[in-house]
Amino acid sequence: MKDQMAPVMSASKSEILDAAAVVFMDLGVDVASIDDIARHLGSTKGRIYHHFASKGVLLSEVCLRAANFTYRKVALVIDPDAAPDENLRNMILAHVPEVLRTLPYHKVIRQTYPGINQKSTTQVERDLHQRIHAERDRYEGLFRAELRRGMADGIFRQQNETIALHGILLLVNAPVIWYTPRDGEPEGFALEIARQTADMAVRALS
Repeated sequence: MKDQMAPVMSASKSEILDAAAVVFMDLGVDVASIDDIARHLGSTKGRIYHHFASKGVLLSEVCLRAANFTYRKVALVIDPDAAPDENLRNMILAHVPEVLRTLPYHKVIRQTYPGINQKSTTQVERDLHQRIHAERDRYEGLFRAELRRGMADGIFRQQNETIALHGILLLVNAPVIWYTPRDGEPEGFALEIARQTADMAVRALS
């Protein structure tokens, strides 16, 4: 599948988003300020405001980029000619390591997403919020399609599609809650997490 979500971004903007994700994760979205992000960067607030009109816009862009990271990786491994269980396994093997690679972004979206709409105060922020919703739905649609196809083919047992979808998504995103990188972590540990998660997901549906 062609990569449809590879936005062109300057190195400066990317660096600011990376810093913002770490600061929001460490301090909490409500506490962290543009000043905190500027200090983390060793830069000025002016550099941040050159790219992002407000903290709300910056936060929304962090959440949107989290969705972009996983969509790009997962969409590329889907083979329309492959069996649904094989596709689902490969999707999870792509999803989990990418989430762990970009963990600060996903920790931020986890703590932010339920209330981001209420915190949107400008039209720009509200528009970004709608984009986040749309990208979430599009990403979930990749998994929904394979679940639907698998149930239709008899590879997955018949069950409520929406319950199955959200159960699988909770499973594959669980490392965001419990995983913390550690010194001396075995090489390939992220892939092992992905493999075990994929095994559990496919078995739960079969």
